[in-house]
Amino acid sequence: MNKITPHLLRDLDTTLPSGTECYLRPSARKALTKHRKGRQPATFVSKERAVTLLAQRLGRGLKRFLIQELRAALPAEQACPPEKMA
Repeated sequence: MNKITPHLLRDLDTTLPSGTECYLRPSARKALTKHRKGRQPATFVSKERAVTLLAQRLGRGLKRFLIQELRAALPAEQACPPEKMA
């Protein structure tokens, strides 16, 4: 499990497009809600729209807090998958 530090939480709060919070992992979503003091967006965006928004605006190193299904749909994940250690 990835640890969500206060610095990463601030980055996630500033760079995460509004309406894409539902595509975060449960622990990241809970931490972000607590950081925002319970404020949630009124509407959520579709998965296709979320992929394009997140590919453009999500901060560096924050993709690991997204659910696996959405992470696999992002262009960077398709271009160069991580190598497995031998």
